[in-house]
Amino acid sequence: MTMTTTFETDVKRDLAPVAVTRSEAAEASSAHARINIPLNLENWRHLGDETREALLWYHQHLLDAKISLRDAGSALNYDESTVFRVLKGTYEGNWDNIVKAIRSYRKLCEARGEIQQAEFVENAWSKLIFGALDYALANNSIALVAGESRQGKTFTGLEWKRRNNHGRAVFVTVPPYGGPKALLGRIAEAVGVSKNLSAPAMMAAIYRAFNPHRILIVDEAHRLLPGDHRANPVMLEILRDIKDSTGCALAFLATKRFNTELRKSEYIFEQVLGRIGMPTSLPHKAKEADVEGIVRQYVARPGKGLLEGATEIANAPGRLGILVETLKVASRIAKKAGERMAEEHFFKAVKLREQMMGEAVYAK
Repeated sequence: MTMTTTFETDVKRDLAPVAVTRSEAAEASSAHARINIPLNLENWRHLGDETREALLWYHQHLLDAKISLRDAGSALNYDESTVFRVLKGTYEGNWDNIVKAIRSYRKLCEARGEIQQAEFVENAWSKLIFGALDYALANNSIALVAGESRQGKTFTGLEWKRRNNHGRAVFVTVPPYGGPKALLGRIAEAVGVSKNLSAPAMMAAIYRAFNPHRILIVDEAHRLLPGDHRANPVMLEILRDIKDSTGCALAFLATKRFNTELRKSEYIFEQVLGRIGMPTSLPHKAKEADVEGIVRQYVARPGKGLLEGATEIANAPGRLGILVETLKVASRIAKKAGERMAEEHFFKAVKLREQMMGEAVYAK
C-alpha cells in the first residue's frame, strides 16, 4: 500500500489549472527542448530571499545540466507549464511548495554529485584556486588564477562551482574563435539567453542575469587577449563592463601568458588590472604531497618510488592530466593480469607511454 505524504498532497493541490496566456503556452510548448528561459532577476524581486535563492539554484542547474522543460517539471512532480511560469516569475500558486520541491530535488542532485566527483583530490594548487574564487565572490572583485596548462585549473574551478554554487556561479569557456559575439553567445547560453539575439540585446539580457550575489568564472581567459597589442581589448572590456554594471564577481582562469601580457601592455589593460583583487599564480613545481591523494585512489599505500615517479610526471608537459591517464592505463594493466594495482603496473604504463612516443620522457 502506498501512502501519500502531506507534501505530495500539497503538490497535487498546487497543480490546479491556472490561466496561461497564449504567448506563454507557445513558449512552454517545446517541452523536449533545452531550457531557454532567460534569467531575469527582477522577475523574482517580490519573493523572499530563500525563495529567490532556491529558484536561482534551480534555474542555473537546469541550464548547466541541459535539462529539458518537461524533465525539469518531472524532477519536481510538476508539469512543464507550471515550471515555465515559475521560472518566468508569473506563477500564481503556492511558492512554498515550489521551494520544498526544489530543495528535495537539490538534495538528490548533491548526493549523486558526491559519487560522480570522487576523483577530485585537493592539493596545494586547488587550495589556491579555491581561495581566489572565495575571495572574489566574498568581495565582488576580480580574481585571476594563472598557471601552466593542465595544472587542474578547469577541473578545480568546476569543483568549486559544484561545492559552492547556490545558482550564483556561472562557468564559461572563452571560445577559440568568433570574437566578442561568440563570447557573448557563451555567456548568454549559460544564463538561458538566446544566442541568436543581436549583440546589444544579448548584453542587455546578460546584465539582467547578474547581480552582486553572483560570480562569472571565465576559463581559458588567455583567449581574451587581442592578437595585436595596439588593438582595443574588446572581449576583456565586455567582461569588465558586466562586472561593473551588475556588481557581480569575476574570475579568470588562464595560462601564465595571460598575466604576462596584461603586465606587458599595462596601459591598455589598466581598467582590468586595477580591479584584480586576488591575483594568484600557481607554483611551477608539484610536490609529492600534491599528487599523493590522486595516486592513493589507485594504490592505497604507494611507496616512495611510485610517488617520486608520479611527481615527475606532474612536473612534465601534460602534468596532472598525463598523470591521471597513466594511472588509468596502469589500472587496466593490473586488471588484465588479474592483479591488484601496484607500483610495478604504474611503471609498466610509463614504459608503454615511452615506447609509443619513441622517447624517454619520464624516469625509469
